[in-house]
Amino acid sequence: MEKDSSITSDDDDTGQSVQSRPPCAVCGAPSIGRNFDAMTCLSSFFRRNAYNENLIYTCRIRNSCPISSITRRHCSACRLKKCFHQGMKKELIRSLNAINNATSTAIINRPPPPPPQQHQSLRSTTIGSIPQTNRSVLSSNDWTLLTNIRGVYEEYCINKFIESHEIIPLIPPIQPYRSRIKLQRLLDLRYKYTIIVASFIKRILQLDSFHISSEHHYHYLKTSFPCLTSVNVSELMKSKVLEFLPWEHDQLVVQAVLSDEIILRAETILNAFQTFAPYDPFIMKLWVIILALSSQTMPLIKKDQYIARDFDSVPKNLLTSQNYYLTLLWKYVIYRLGYNNGINFLVRFIQNFLRRQKLEADVIEVIQNRDDHGQLIQFIQMNLTI
Repeated sequence: MEKDSSITSDDDDTGQSVQSRPPCAVCGAPSIGRNFDAMTCLSSFFRRNAYNENLIYTCRIRNSCPISSITRRHCSACRLKKCFHQGMKKELIRSLNAINNATSTAIINRPPPPPPQQHQSLRSTTIGSIPQTNRSVLSSNDWTLLTNIRGVYEEYCINKFIESHEIIPLIPPIQPYRSRIKLQRLLDLRYKYTIIVASFIKRILQLDSFHISSEHHYHYLKTSFPCLTSVNVSELMKSKVLEFLPWEHDQLVVQAVLSDEIILRAETILNAFQTFAPYDPFIMKLWVIILALSSQTMPLIKKDQYIARDFDSVPKNLLTSQNYYLTLLWKYVIYRLGYNNGINFLVRFIQNFLRRQKLEADVIEVIQNRDDHGQLIQFIQMNLTI
C-alpha cells in the first residue's frame, strides 16, 4: 500500500509522522502504538474477533496466506492467526463491564430522567447561555424531547435496519469466486445504510415544532444523508445492533473499487466515532439530526460549470430548528460529561467529521474517474424517496 505523504502528525496524537512509525507486527503498515501487547496499525479487528465464539474463520487455501497491508483483508483466518503468533493477547481485551467501569469517572452522577413518554410533538427547549457549573439545566421538556428522539430512532432507524436484512442481508450469500465481485452489492450496501438515516430524519421533520414543510425540506436535505452514515453506523455498533464493519463480508467488491488506503481511513474514522465517549443513548442521535439540518454537509461535486442551485441558501426554518437541537446537545453534553470533557468531546467529534467529509469527497472522485460506463453513478445520485 502506498503511503500518503500528505498525512502528518495532525492526525496522530503521538506527534510522529506516518513514515517514522515502526511497522505493524501483523501486516507491516505504519503502527499506531502497542495494542494487546504488540505494535500494530489497528486493534479493532483483533478486538472484534479474538473472543468471537459465534464466528469461526476458515482459510480457503492452506492456512498460510501472506498477510500484508494489501492482502490482510483477503483471509481473516490467517490474519487472526498471525495476530496471535505476533504476541497479541486476547486476555488484554477488557470486558464490556470493565470498559464501562473505567469510563464511568468521566460521567457526572445525575438523577434518573423522568419516565419515558410516548411520541409527542417536539417542544421548544431553552435557548441561551448555559452556566458552566449548572448540572441541572435540562428541563422536563428537554427530557421529553430526548425520550421522543430515542423512540423515533428505534422505530425508524433500528427497526427498519433490521427489516432490511431480508432484502439486503448483512452477509451476502456464498457464490462462485468469479461472480463475487458485483458492483450492485456495493450500491445495495450504500442504500441500506443511507435509507435508515433518511427515514429517521424525515420522521423528525414531521414532529418538529418549527412549522417545517417536511416534503420540501426533506428534498433539500436528502443529498447530505450519505455523509452521515459513519456517525450512524458508529451508533449501531456501540448499541450492538451491528456487530462488525459494514464492509466486513464484502471486502472483495469494496477493494475492487476503493484503494486500501481509503478503506483504512474509513475504518479509522469509524473507530474514532466509537471511542470519543462512553456509550450514550442520546448524543450520537442528536448529532445525526444536527448534521442532517446543516447546509451542504455533502462535499460539493466537481463540475465543469455550476448553477445557482448548487449554492442555495439554507431555509431559515432549518437553521432555527438546527439551533434548537444544537442547544439541546450542548446542554446534554455538559450534563453528561461536564464542561471541560464536553468541549473536548465536541471538538474531537467535529474534527473527525471533517475527515469524514474529505473521505467522502475522495470516494466520489474515485467513482467519477472509474471507466465502468457509469455503473456506480447511483453511488452518488441515490434515490431516497420514502
